[in-house]
Amino acid sequence: MVSRPIWQRMLEWVQTSTPGDTESAGGKTEEASEEQASKDPAQAQSLIAREHARSGHLRLPEPDWTNKLRILFLAGAAFLIALAALVAGIVAGVVFVVHNAARLKLPWPPAGTSTLTLAVASLLGATAWRVGQAILRRRAVRATAQNPPESRTEDDQNPVAAP
Repeated sequence: MVSRPIWQRMLEWVQTSTPGDTESAGGKTEEASEEQASKDPAQAQSLIAREHARSGHLRLPEPDWTNKLRILFLAGAAFLIALAALVAGIVAGVVFVVHNAARLKLPWPPAGTSTLTLAVASLLGATAWRVGQAILRRRAVRATAQNPPESRTEDDQNPVAAP
């Protein structure tokens, strides 16, 4: 009789045995477990669970799409409410400023003061926007000049802290 290598015997033993099974004298075998399972319902459930786990047919829980959609809907609604409040605040501020500018005692009509105030406020807002964008561009150029692409390594591209 030709002896198989030990690694083949170990592999076969691991594939055929389950935790709790022993094939030595006095131990439980699968046949003995099946006989006991026919008499005891708890043992039967244990044997069924063991065979199910052994076969590899494990079912993963299905994703709960209704809760995910509900959370997404609530987040979208909260965002829209916040956006509406922001727009309403801006409109109320502009109306307040234009209304109070029209009440000033100036040598021209109040409609001209309101129009001029609205135009100047719009120009000031656009100017502030452009200045902010220019500052952000300058910062980006400065950051790129300090760390040019050719000096970067793969670690710079995806920094992940090691535990």
